[in-house]
Amino acid sequence: MFPSSGKHIASTMRFAFDLNGSVLVKHHADRPPASYRAIETWGYDQGRKRYSATVMDNFGGARRMWSDGWKGNVLRWMVDTGKQPAQQFVYVRVSKDVYRVDWKIDRSGHGLEVGDTLTCRRRS
Repeated sequence: MFPSSGKHIASTMRFAFDLNGSVLVKHHADRPPASYRAIETWGYDQGRKRYSATVMDNFGGARRMWSDGWKGNVLRWMVDTGKQPAQQFVYVRVSKDVYRVDWKIDRSGHGLEVGDTLTCRRRS
């Protein structure tokens, strides 16, 4: 859902390990009428002692992110800002088979606000 407009959004996310289990690959595809598509790679950066990720999307976006890992039921990915506005992807474990993803962005320079929210359910 987009909190600012109340419009709903639906997506499919698939996760699979690659490189002998050292990298988790995420495929994200919004369902029409939304059109966002992305491939993400998540792994552990031994040199920096933190998790690192790269997101490539169908709009030409390329974002690098980092995380300290799970803190309780929350996994927070911070986007390396560079010239971009500050952004975070926050994964919240709701239950064994449900999690929520909040995309947060600082559009105004006054702090992060939720840009969209997805509630995800495991499919067998």
